[in-house]
Amino acid sequence: MKNWKWLLILVAAVAAFLVGRATVDDGEEAEAAEEVAEEQEYTCPMHPQIRQQGFGTCPICHMDLVPAGGSSSGDEPSVHLSEGARRMGRVQNEYVQRGSVSSELRLFGTVEINENAEVDLTAWTGGRIESLRVAAIGERVRRGQLLARVYSPELLAAQRTLLQARENADDAREAGSERRLRAAEASLEAARAELRLLGVDARQVAAIEESGRAQETVDVYATASGTVRARYASEGDYVNTGDPILSLAALDTVWVQLEIFERDLPRVDVGAPVTVEIPGASETVEGRLEFLAPEVNRDRRTVRGRVVLPNEDGRLRPGMYVRATLEVAESDDALTVSRSAVLWTGERSVVYVYDRGLDPPGYVPRVVKLGPVVGDRRVILEGLDEAEEVAARGAFRIDASLQIQGGPTMMSLFAGEEEWAETVGEAPPVEVDPEGSEFDPPIDPGRLPDEVWYCDMGTTHWAQPEKGDDECPLCGMRLTEKTGEEGHHGHDH
Repeated sequence: MKNWKWLLILVAAVAAFLVGRATVDDGEEAEAAEEVAEEQEYTCPMHPQIRQQGFGTCPICHMDLVPAGGSSSGDEPSVHLSEGARRMGRVQNEYVQRGSVSSELRLFGTVEINENAEVDLTAWTGGRIESLRVAAIGERVRRGQLLARVYSPELLAAQRTLLQARENADDAREAGSERRLRAAEASLEAARAELRLLGVDARQVAAIEESGRAQETVDVYATASGTVRARYASEGDYVNTGDPILSLAALDTVWVQLEIFERDLPRVDVGAPVTVEIPGASETVEGRLEFLAPEVNRDRRTVRGRVVLPNEDGRLRPGMYVRATLEVAESDDALTVSRSAVLWTGERSVVYVYDRGLDPPGYVPRVVKLGPVVGDRRVILEGLDEAEEVAARGAFRIDASLQIQGGPTMMSLFAGEEEWAETVGEAPPVEVDPEGSEFDPPIDPGRLPDEVWYCDMGTTHWAQPEKGDDECPLCGMRLTEKTGEEGHHGHDH
């Protein structure tokens, strides 16, 4: 029994010790939490320059202060986020990558006739078109097909000359005179050549000699296969030597003429592979860029690029609309980041670099010079180094945190001011007109001269040399006097 009593006493003592310990720990934790709360820096959402330790209200607008999302230490603006804040803000980091990159340039264009395959059938001699066998534009013509019959007095006279020369050669051959035969055969060959020059082929010349009769009309045959593009004469028309009768275009190959904007020309090379999509033919064809026009279209600011495609079955018709993808080799050694890492303002762009050398580590804004977009990544020409860590997602949230701190942000620094390195703490001062000055975009109040009254919204959009009615004419807020004392503003409440 005594042993049991001693055991109960020991258990009670241990329990009392643990309860006391827990009470002390809870008190210490509460005290520590209270100390952390007192050390937490708070700021006003409407007036980010107001910062104090511990909770309170804004002395300007009397709004409740909120915990500051980060801090800027030293001369370089930065944002420090805890792991929890990064998770809540969905901020994700990535490293700058270096390597070869290629992109796709989206182009548009049309199918056109291969100009190298165009043929104009012209009148070899003057005369009247007795019949025209091809009368409609768009008809297919085969090489050697009869196209027209032409009556020509000149051709009739040349045929009669040929028949006379033929008869003289036969007589000389029967007479057995070598001298006469040589002269007659020379005249016969000259008559044949004259007819050939007038557009009569060797087959027709032989038929005339064999029949011994001059034909009143001469047949005109197609010298190439193709499609009739234009008809310049009709039956009964008189034509002169060299006048066009029909225009043919061979469509076994076609040109695809692509419109390339002049800003993209430095990225485009002849010989680059091209994928051509023809919606009207429901197919995609592979080709290569074979030619770039030497001139820029003044109205569209584009240059034509040519792709030659086979078209044996005639499925590609001139005038068809096409889409094309041109493969562009951007660089063999380029720095890239995710497109979401870049905050772009139109004139300048910024990336937030995660600097582990800061205490604690934080995000520092960095001005960058952008190259082309390559898929979901962006080429960086200047401003970053390989393997630097940047905010790939959540850059806008980081920028907003810096703005709440009153620091220079994407919008305040890049809306028409100097380069980042020249603006941080070194922005040029401004003057205030005697009747007041409006600043659009707003400026940092540190750029104002002393002893002026201004609207303090973190940035300043209005300032005037005198207090006046003590209200901003733009937003109606109370004005603040700039006293020249760093970190102090004289507010009139």
